[in-house]
Amino acid sequence: MNRTGEKRFYIQYGVAKTKYLVSYHDGIQKHKDGSDFFGIKIFKNKKKLKIFTDDLKNNGYIEE
Repeated sequence: MNRTGEKRFYIQYGVAKTKYLVSYHDGIQKHKDGSDFFGIKIFKNKKKLKIFTDDLKNNGYIEE
């Protein structure tokens, strides 16, 4: 399913030495080739991860 233009995010666990990694797209930012640009945020504990993901959900982001 192509979700271009939607606010969305996904969580990855155990990437290299990172415990939790959140990739998120605001529905607007693009690379020069037109593909979506994802920002990233890294967390060491679940409490801060939950705060951040809840904030994204409250701002209209959809979890993939």
